Amino acid sequence: MRGFTLMEFNQAAPVGTLPAATRLIIPEIGVSSGVTELAIRDLGDSRGYETPVNTVGHIPEVANPGEAGSSWFFAHLESPIVGEGSVFYNLTRIPGMLGSGQDVFVIADTGSRQYLYRIISTEVMHQDELRLFNTGWASIHLVSCVPRLVYDHRLIVTGELVGVK
Repeated sequence: MRGFTLMEFNQAAPVGTLPAATRLIIPEIGVSSGVTELAIRDLGDSRGYETPVNTVGHIPEVANPGEAGSSWFFAHLESPIVGEGSVFYNLTRIPGMLGSGQDVFVIADTGSRQYLYRIISTEVMHQDELRLFNTGWASIHLVSCVPRLVYDHRLIVTGELVGVK
């Protein structure tokens, strides 16, 4: 994409050295959203991350954009009952876009730099199977609940770091 300097995997910074994202942009599907760091909630007999409300949520214990690890971002496909937003409403279009050979990019903006990721794969799994993992290389994972009005599976869209500006 115009204005970005290409990066190789070995140019990514060590985990924990760069600032968190403040904005996530996916031009091909019309996403431009603020990012908040998600807190861990006590659920009585277990603990879990809070859900993002009208924004994209980032898991703070994982890599930040531009770092040599996996960044995990979550947002709602839609939230018709509790009204927590539909930031990733068009995320379900990405598998078809990739299947037709279209490039899809994600820009993670930290306020001081922008990191460009090229989407390379998608996967759907049952909610009980989702586990955060570290690819060991500079990657981004976007997650939303699917299918519409059921939400018992997770769409995971994965990208690799390709540029910085």
